[in-house]
Amino acid sequence: MRFSALLVVLALGLFAAPSGVVAEDEVSLSNTLYVPLQPAFVTNYGGPGRLKYVKADITLMVEGLEAQQIVEQQLALVRNTIVLILSRQNENNVVTSAGQERIRQQLLQGLHEAFTREVGVPLIEEVLFTNFIYQN
Repeated sequence: MRFSALLVVLALGLFAAPSGVVAEDEVSLSNTLYVPLQPAFVTNYGGPGRLKYVKADITLMVEGLEAQQIVEQQLALVRNTIVLILSRQNENNVVTSAGQERIRQQLLQGLHEAFTREVGVPLIEEVLFTNFIYQN
């Protein structure tokens, strides 16, 4: 009899919901959308002397469909801002991970300024490098 009682307890445990599961009505869906920028950015950097190149695949993170649509309508502004910022980088920023993070922050700040000037709100939540290659 004890064996069958143990089986019942085990069977009930298999069908019970795990304690970490959140009820469906408690789940909040994120409004975060991603805008991949194609083609990749390829530009020279570093000033006079031997030419050095950087290639970056960039995706922008935005909140909401309206922000995504505005970013897509303003792609010329986005691409221009990014190319100008990438092209004025020094070698230390391009070749080190700390420098690449500085570039990412500069891109975010530059895009915030450009969108605030053009549409009145910064729109971009994050700038993400999905690929970053340099040749010096």
